[in-house]
Amino acid sequence: MRQSFGLAGLVLSAILLAGMAARADEIGPLAGKRFGAGPKVVVVLLHGDVSRGGPADYLYPVAEGIAQRHPGASVYAVLRPGYEDAAGLVSPGSNNGRRDHYTEENNDLVAAALQAVKVPGVPLVVLGHSGGAAQLGVVIARHPGLVDTAILAACPCDILRWREMQGRRPWDLSQSPQAFADDVPATTHIRALTGTADDNTDPVLAEDYVASLSGRGVDAVFQPVPGAGHDFNGTFAAAAVAVVETEIDRIR
Repeated sequence: MRQSFGLAGLVLSAILLAGMAARADEIGPLAGKRFGAGPKVVVVLLHGDVSRGGPADYLYPVAEGIAQRHPGASVYAVLRPGYEDAAGLVSPGSNNGRRDHYTEENNDLVAAALQAVKVPGVPLVVLGHSGGAAQLGVVIARHPGLVDTAILAACPCDILRWREMQGRRPWDLSQSPQAFADDVPATTHIRALTGTADDNTDPVLAEDYVASLSGRGVDAVFQPVPGAGHDFNGTFAAAAVAVVETEIDRIR
C-alpha cells in the first residue's frame, strides 16, 4: 500500500507540474493559455485571422518557448473573439466568418483581456500577427497607456488600402489603425515588421503607419524581413520572436 501511494503521489505531482507549465485561462472576457508565471513582465500574443480555417492556436508553442527562455515573464496566448483552439477552448464573440471582424466590439474585448492581465508597475508587451496586429493597432490608440510595447507583425495597418490592394470589397465594419494613428501616445513603443515576400499584406502598409507615428515623436520602428512571407513561421516567426525577446530584455 505504501509503495502504491508513492506512485500515485508521483503521478499527481506530474499532473500538477504540467498544469503549471501551461494552463487554460479566462483572460478577461476571452480565453487562451498562460505559460509561466514570472513577475517581471507580461507578454501577450494575438493570433491572425486563420482565414483558411481550423484552430487558432499556432502561437501556443511560441508563447511556451518565450516563457521557458524568460522565467521572469508571464506569457499569454489569447484566442481572439469567436476563435477556438484544437482542444475546443473558445473565446466569446463573433469573428463573422473570419472576415470584417476588427470591429469596435471585438477590439474592446481584446482591450479588456489586456486590462485583465496588466499588473501595475509591470511592463506589458503585446505582439499581434496579421489581424491580431490590426486589432492591437487600434487598441493602443483607443486605450492609451494600456500597452507599453506593441509589436505589429504583418500588420494591415490601413484596412481600406489593404482591401483595395487585394482588389477586394471594403471591410466597412472594421476599425483601422491608420485612422487612429494620431491618438497613439508617445509613451508606447511600436515595433512593426513585415516580410518582403508577403503576398497578403504589403510591407508599405506598416511602413507608412510607422512613418505617421514617428513623425509625431512616437518611438516607432519598421523592420522589413527579407524574403519572408505572411505566415508566422520560418524566418518571419524568428524575427518576430526576436523583437519580443529584445523588448523583454530591454525593460526587465
